[in-house]
Amino acid sequence: MPVIGIPVDMLNERIETKLDPDDMVVKLQQLGCDVEGYATLRRFACGTCGFLMEITETENPPVVCSACGEDFKENPHQISERGTSEVIRMELLAVRPDMFDPAGLARTLRGYLGEFVGPVKYELAEATMKVSVEAELLEKSSPFYRPIRCAVVRNVTLDDDRIKVLMKLQENLHWAMGRDRKRASIGVYDLSTFEPEKGIQYSLVTPEGLKFVPLGKSQESTPKQVLAEHPKGVAYAHLLEGKEKYPLLSAKRADGSDVVMALIPIINSEDTKVTQKSTDLFIDVTGLDDRLVEKIMNTILTSILELCPESKGECVTIAPAGGQAFISPDLTPQKVIFDTDLPARRVGIDVTSADVKHLLQKMGHGLAGGGNGTVTVEVPAYRNDILHPVDLVEDVAIAYGYHNIVPSLVPTFTVGEETPRSAVMNRVRQAFTGHNFLEVLTLILSNEGDQFEKMCRKNASEHVVLAHPISQDQTLIRTSLVPGLLDTLSVNTDQPLPQKIFEVGRISLLDNSEEVGAKEHLRVAAAVIGSRVDFADIKALSESVLAEIGLSGGSCEAMPEEHSWCETFIPGRGAVIRSGGKEWAVLGELHPQVLESFGLGYPVSVVEINLEVLI
Repeated sequence: MPVIGIPVDMLNERIETKLDPDDMVVKLQQLGCDVEGYATLRRFACGTCGFLMEITETENPPVVCSACGEDFKENPHQISERGTSEVIRMELLAVRPDMFDPAGLARTLRGYLGEFVGPVKYELAEATMKVSVEAELLEKSSPFYRPIRCAVVRNVTLDDDRIKVLMKLQENLHWAMGRDRKRASIGVYDLSTFEPEKGIQYSLVTPEGLKFVPLGKSQESTPKQVLAEHPKGVAYAHLLEGKEKYPLLSAKRADGSDVVMALIPIINSEDTKVTQKSTDLFIDVTGLDDRLVEKIMNTILTSILELCPESKGECVTIAPAGGQAFISPDLTPQKVIFDTDLPARRVGIDVTSADVKHLLQKMGHGLAGGGNGTVTVEVPAYRNDILHPVDLVEDVAIAYGYHNIVPSLVPTFTVGEETPRSAVMNRVRQAFTGHNFLEVLTLILSNEGDQFEKMCRKNASEHVVLAHPISQDQTLIRTSLVPGLLDTLSVNTDQPLPQKIFEVGRISLLDNSEEVGAKEHLRVAAAVIGSRVDFADIKALSESVLAEIGLSGGSCEAMPEEHSWCETFIPGRGAVIRSGGKEWAVLGELHPQVLESFGLGYPVSVVEINLEVLI
């Protein structure tokens, strides 16, 4: 998970309970945050686009702006140091994007610490502006389908810290909920740079349909040029690959001329960028799913309102061409019928119905009545993780405190022991490693070429064929471990000789007596390569290993001509070991044709033992 730095001062100023550094770490961990500790970060600002970059004290200053691509080696005057910041570093809790910034995290902390219980309500002013949407962008059957939600935030006060938090929040939401912009993207604009009363257009544009100045640049470019030349365009061009038209958000200036706000989902316009002087913001979220777009909008809007307590939210009218207009955003809470006995049953904590209701309120939820042991929980609109009542059980457990749960022993105990199959596998491993062999693991999926043609084995059609293989190299389940060992030797021809390797694993053969039509068989195979390796070496090894694992007493017989492995070995240098009518092992020195097929230049002897006779 990515690691974020939450400014300590911004977090502390938003909670009443003063926590020392150690207590802060403890409380955040109790909320489920994976805290790494505190750090002092150095800040650098890009003079081209204003993007703030943070590095640890041991890192070298950035050489390229990660936002606009400005090269600070060529233009060292475009980077300036902006002091330091004390942060608490923790991994992103991907299921809680409402805690990605200090304001949202403080909102959760206030409830957990008991400073404020119940839902935080955000009053939104009525819509005064309209976004006109081209029909294709809201038709689910259209290849350009990309729904939009918008909002306005007025009377914000921005400084370096708040701008940095806003940009990092946007970036983290792109990663966690937008899947690196693949599913959704966010835009934030300075409302004073255009005349919203004249309308905002969400439309489609051809790759060379217009020109605008992308963020961080000074020259105009067409959308096609942005995708080919701008760092963000190059990074995200794949999202628009194959499209004949691209989503575009635009507005009107005071003089009536058009101004591009963003080429979606790639880059915003330089003309509408947010600065410290910005007081009113316009926000848009577009994506591939209505619910996701709404959740992201609710998350970023409420986080900005928390970040700037003096600010006010305002709705926007979304007007699809030829469709029904609607108001955005929608902060109506999600209602979930919750069984108040569920936390006690699932977690084992001793809580009453009243306790459960209070704990839910501590986590920011509202309550709307209920009966017969249930309560209607009103989940805040910015919570993206409540998909099932069990998710509310987790919230109750967090509010109760996992550290407050008294550990207890389970009422019944069972003693674990090694299964017969595992015991055999471990005995075999000890036997081969005792002979100075190295264990390897190869793929269980193979193909007829490796399993039969290269091995000069007769194909008895007993192998399990895949109906829908992902590649030509993985069309069946292996019937022998030896080809995998030979492949391993073939990619290690530059290593010193002799080489000794083995593998314990399973093969599969067709078996009509089994419910699934096939059965797994446990095998072990070993291979030795070297300039002086011959049949005598592998015979001595095989007899020694069989004796060690409890299979002594078998007779070593010459390989019958009808055996499927007959042509795999040099004539007269292949054998089978049998006892009681069962075949325990096949062994021998590989035929030169097999060696050539696998690209091996030295003699190789192999053995494969059927371990099923031990189980």
